[in-house]
Amino acid sequence: MATEFCFEHVFRAPSAAQIFAAFFDDGHQLEQDRQLAIAQREVLETSDRGDVLYRKHKVTPERQLPALVKPFVSGPLHYIETQTWTRSADEIVWEIQPSLLSGRVRVHGSYTLASVGPAAIRRRYAGTVSVDVALLATRIERGIVQELVRSMPIAARCTQDWLDRT
Repeated sequence: MATEFCFEHVFRAPSAAQIFAAFFDDGHQLEQDRQLAIAQREVLETSDRGDVLYRKHKVTPERQLPALVKPFVSGPLHYIETQTWTRSADEIVWEIQPSLLSGRVRVHGSYTLASVGPAAIRRRYAGTVSVDVALLATRIERGIVQELVRSMPIAARCTQDWLDRT
C-alpha cells in the first residue's frame, strides 16, 4: 500500500527554463535549505549527459524525529535524495530514501513544469510514499506527507522570491 500526494504551485516566471535554473542553482539550494531547516546537504554524485542531469545528495535535517519512529533509526536522521532531470521533457524524476527503517521507506515521484499563461508556469510535485512495516505503515506515510504539506509552501515561496530577484 502507498499514500499518494500532489502539490501544485503557479510561479510568476517567463519560462520553465528559468525555474529549472533556480532549482539547480547552488545559491538557491542553500537559501531553500536554510528556510527548510536542513542542517547539511552533501553531494554524493552528479552527472550531466546532455539531455539528462543526475544528482544524488545526502541530506540531514535539523529537526528531531517524532518519538514514534526514533526506535527505528540508528544515528541521526538523514535521507538520500536522487533527481534525474530530463530536459526535453521538462521533468525531474526523484526519489527520497530516509535512513529510518533500513530502507523500508520509499518516497518517489516527479516534478513537472508547464506553461499556463503569459509568465505563469505551473509546477506539479506529485508522488507516493510507501512504508513496508505492517502496523505502522499508514501512520508513518501520513507523517511524511504532512511534512511535505508543511515544507512545500516554504519551498515555493523561497523559489518565487529567488525568481523575483534574479
